[in-house]
Amino acid sequence: MKEVACVILAAGEGKRIGFRKQFMEICGKPLYMYSLEKALKLFEEVILVLPKDVLERVPVPEGVKKVPGGKERQDSVLQGILETEAEVVVIHDSARPLATEEMFRQVSLLGEFDGKVVAVPSRDTLKEVSGETVLRTVDRSQVWISQTPQGFKRKVLLECHFRARNEGFYGTDDASLLERYGYKVGVVLGSYWNVKVTYREDIQFLERLLCKEFHVP
Repeated sequence: MKEVACVILAAGEGKRIGFRKQFMEICGKPLYMYSLEKALKLFEEVILVLPKDVLERVPVPEGVKKVPGGKERQDSVLQGILETEAEVVVIHDSARPLATEEMFRQVSLLGEFDGKVVAVPSRDTLKEVSGETVLRTVDRSQVWISQTPQGFKRKVLLECHFRARNEGFYGTDDASLLERYGYKVGVVLGSYWNVKVTYREDIQFLERLLCKEFHVP
């Protein structure tokens, strides 16, 4: 049994950006391939979760297992982790192509934790808002912005996914499921460069980074 498997998520419909961003080409390469190539350098087992209708048509390097995704991100993660028996699974969004190999390594080394996330401290003043009214300023000293990759004990993550499915609960990331059910989650310092493509204005910024117009530390 392989000790660590990596699940790359590329099954989204791109509702906010208006198209399937994971397949757009940046600097001659589809977006999903940036994350996939890093994962292949580090892990023996790599699983790519894709939309069902393009599963057979998406090209991948030899050794990558393709599986169909689900309706929501959480459903797609479950599809991916059901395909492996590794002790530890690393989950990563293909829309974050600038995650470093070191981030992947660090979240896979769980130590005393049931899961680990890559995150960065909030640099901005945070406001809690209701409608158009500011309710209060949130103490940012204890607020971190979560990213991927994230690593987990596979058995723990599976348990949390099944419990959440039974309750009809959907979290914004996988770590939120472990938090909900009382498991211990650690943090690995990420990078403010580890940006995610969410809206169209993100694309030009990312193109400049990936095409080496700017140096990413």
